[in-house]
Amino acid sequence: MESANKDMKSLGEKIRKMGGPFMYDNVMWPPFPGLCPDSEKKFKEKQDMECRDTDVFICSFPKAGTNWTHEVLSMLISQSTSYNLWVEQKGLLEICDPLDILTKIPSPRLFMTHMPYRYLPSQLQNGKGKIVYVQRNPKDLFVSLYNFEKGKSAIGKHLSWEEFFEKKVIKDEGVLYGGWYQHTKEWEKQLGHNNILQLYYEDMKKDLVGNIFKIADFLETSCSKELAETIAEKCSFDNLKANRIDPTSFMTEGGQSTLYRKGQVGDWKNWFTVSQNEIFDRNYRDVMKGTTLNFINDL
Repeated sequence: MESANKDMKSLGEKIRKMGGPFMYDNVMWPPFPGLCPDSEKKFKEKQDMECRDTDVFICSFPKAGTNWTHEVLSMLISQSTSYNLWVEQKGLLEICDPLDILTKIPSPRLFMTHMPYRYLPSQLQNGKGKIVYVQRNPKDLFVSLYNFEKGKSAIGKHLSWEEFFEKKVIKDEGVLYGGWYQHTKEWEKQLGHNNILQLYYEDMKKDLVGNIFKIADFLETSCSKELAETIAEKCSFDNLKANRIDPTSFMTEGGQSTLYRKGQVGDWKNWFTVSQNEIFDRNYRDVMKGTTLNFINDL
């Protein structure tokens, strides 16, 4: 635990020195050491990364349930129900620098990334390794993102909810990773690939045990009913909040945790006004016209 906190503090200092989000290839990125400086070189290294057939990549837009899914997969792959305290940030592609440290990780390796599909390793795009792609209904996702960004000066100035809604939710301005709408549409085009498993946050909330079996089938790993039920219990929101280090607290002034807040489906109703909800729905229908994605906004 002490070592993990020391690592996070050191990483936080490094990121704050980067000076905030930056633009590369017309996309806004967080100032993570695996992305800058020398962005041209570091993005190429990621695309040229040597993948293994046993590699698993959890891919998502921020606040879609990435850390939750990582904990589930980590337990399933290791056949253990011990919590990960720090390892996932060492497997976040945007953090890793130099990238060759990943070659020392024994198989099967578990990675995470929020990068748009086109920036993933070429070998992964060509089918070497597996992708678990996690999505969440955008109303709850944006509320979660708003609260997550509080106090994180390294990823932008904090806005009021009204400012955030107008700028980031509707206009998609100043949003990392190219913004939710473009990020989601790009990923939707890839969902027919055999090496991609699509998961919905809301489905996992409704039936985590069933989704654990689905993941196990996709990864071709064994999973007994007892293991699935234990993982589901260990990975309940309350248990994760009580037992997990927030690996993003290094970006918050004073180290305050904003990673685990409520973990609910439908909390957006406590934030969106009636007018904002109507504006969002009209904007969503326009920007996402033709989408086949089926989000659940309430349970």
